[in-house]
Amino acid sequence: MRRSIALSCAMVAAVGLCQPVAAADYAYRTKANGDVVLTLSGPITSVDGAVFLREVNRNKPRIVELEGPGGDLLSAVRIGVIIHERYMWTHAIGPCRSACAYIWIAGLHMLADEGVAISNHLPVPLVSDDSPNQRGIALFGWYLGKLNISVEMMEAFLDAATQFGTRPNQYFDMLAFADYWNAPVEIVPANPAPTLATTMR
Repeated sequence: MRRSIALSCAMVAAVGLCQPVAAADYAYRTKANGDVVLTLSGPITSVDGAVFLREVNRNKPRIVELEGPGGDLLSAVRIGVIIHERYMWTHAIGPCRSACAYIWIAGLHMLADEGVAISNHLPVPLVSDDSPNQRGIALFGWYLGKLNISVEMMEAFLDAATQFGTRPNQYFDMLAFADYWNAPVEIVPANPAPTLATTMR
């Protein structure tokens, strides 16, 4: 049976319909103090939970920079748990939505570049009317509990996403929410524009 499935996939691949799932983009740099920084950007896909674990084991980053439109919730949860359990910092360096924001809140200390939008919402199915997905909500609750976020904070999250139950599931500003529950968030100011020295003659 497995062989026939593999052969079928191989035949479909021959006509370009069976594509391997690509991972997000991973890049590294080392800061002057020796900290390794992993930059994770792009959509989070179903393989990124495993890819992230391999990358972390191999390169031992201290800080995870984030930028992306969202993606696979299960991978985001796996990545977030790894970040939480290894006491890594997170740093939003560009627009960070949905699955990206779920990863960002896992940091021991959360950084965000000045002016960067971090937006989140309740988990929804892939094809939906934007109504919360029950399996996604269960995973969401387990994840927030894993991050040691209290029930009161979970309720505040739900209220923010639904305007206290008066509106459908919607994106909301995670920075404002994080400030509300006093999370360890630091806004990194933009680098000042260089000034040109003038010479008096």
